[in-house]
Amino acid sequence: MIELSIMMMTLTIVIATAAVTVVAFRNHRIFTELMMDVEAVLGQRGEWWRIITSGLIHADYPHLLMNMLSLFLFGRWIEHAMGSWRFALIYIFGIVIGSFASLIVHRNNPSYRAVGASGGVTAIVGAATMLAPDAMMAVFPLPIPMPAWVVGCAFVVFSIVGSRWGGDNIGHEAHLGGTFAGISLTAAFFPDLIPYHWPYIAAMFASGAGAVVVSRRIMRGGGWRG
Repeated sequence: MIELSIMMMTLTIVIATAAVTVVAFRNHRIFTELMMDVEAVLGQRGEWWRIITSGLIHADYPHLLMNMLSLFLFGRWIEHAMGSWRFALIYIFGIVIGSFASLIVHRNNPSYRAVGASGGVTAIVGAATMLAPDAMMAVFPLPIPMPAWVVGCAFVVFSIVGSRWGGDNIGHEAHLGGTFAGISLTAAFFPDLIPYHWPYIAAMFASGAGAVVVSRRIMRGGGWRG
């Protein structure tokens, strides 16, 4: 079994993100100029760079710690398995797609703002699910390890339901967009995996579709029966 060492790209992203976040905590102007701001992006200012820079700052230290710890744990394995440039591309692509997902959902809410690298982190976790869907994952706060594809299905359902119901201050759209960005880009990098792993990925998409249908019916007062 190959011992996983600390990969330099993963460590560089973790250190850089932590450093920018700490600086932004001390300088509110930097924080506001880097965050995702629907009005700033879609309005006359057209500040599209916020789609990426919002991934460099976080809401608070627990938010930063959770994202960077997850990135460190999953990222060093993905970087080892794929190489540094593929890892970096998946991470950045996840942040971009996650931000676009948030923009699409909240395009009519000019006051919507968001920060965090969750789109990139969930892209890396999605890549891990695509590479090894049977790998066992233990996800906080659940103490029992489960196959990655089962965790993926549960996460997709949670993200879709959370996005539709809202009110919990979590960027579910960014998480969902990042997850599927990581899966899609990994499949593009390694198309030979698709014939073997497509049932697991199909299960995740089916879970998402089911969550959309059920949440719509509940929100419309239709209940569980048609």
